[in-house]
Amino acid sequence: MDDTNFAGPPVGGRRLTVVFSQLQHAIAAEDYGSFRQAAHALSIKQSTLSRSVQLLEHSIGVVIFERSSGGVRATPAGRHFLRMTRSILEQVEALTASTRAHGSGEAGRLVIGFCTSLTAGNLRATLLDFKKLFPHVELVTVERSRTRLTTALRNSVIDVSILTGDPQALDSKTTPLWSERILAVLPSEHPLAAREVIYWTDLRNQTVLLSHYDPGRELE
Repeated sequence: MDDTNFAGPPVGGRRLTVVFSQLQHAIAAEDYGSFRQAAHALSIKQSTLSRSVQLLEHSIGVVIFERSSGGVRATPAGRHFLRMTRSILEQVEALTASTRAHGSGEAGRLVIGFCTSLTAGNLRATLLDFKKLFPHVELVTVERSRTRLTTALRNSVIDVSILTGDPQALDSKTTPLWSERILAVLPSEHPLAAREVIYWTDLRNQTVLLSHYDPGRELE
């Protein structure tokens, strides 16, 4: 990064070329008010930093610092230049951090599709944990039927689809996430209504009403 050149349009008949490290050296000089202290903070020789600032001043055609035995002080034009330089360096740092975050998956946009019955429980807890771990990722959730989610995933409308039932029918990479109990709603006078846990075998010979929509078909 220190060797990066910024080539601009011609200035006074010559092309402007600024090295990134020159901007950093000038900012450090203003912060410390001394080439010697700035060079020490940056772990470089004072002569290297001084020469770097001189080349920068020559490139832009402006005297940035007034030199004296007591240190350096920015000129009026230098203060304006350094103020703009700080803004540029902050934007470059933000751009670098944002690019790295996107490259590592820590930022961006993630669209997750799921069935309505999964809005609570494990999925909700997982999404909340995800937002805490990756606050810079825009998380979008979509509730659809299994068929529509499968189509959306195939067409890249969504990035991840969380479904119930057998994943083998999907033409995508799948992995099991968790298993959940199923809530059975019974009339208050039903013999099984007082029990906290009901097994499938307990429902043998019982009439079970299921939704025409997902995940009713998977339960059936």
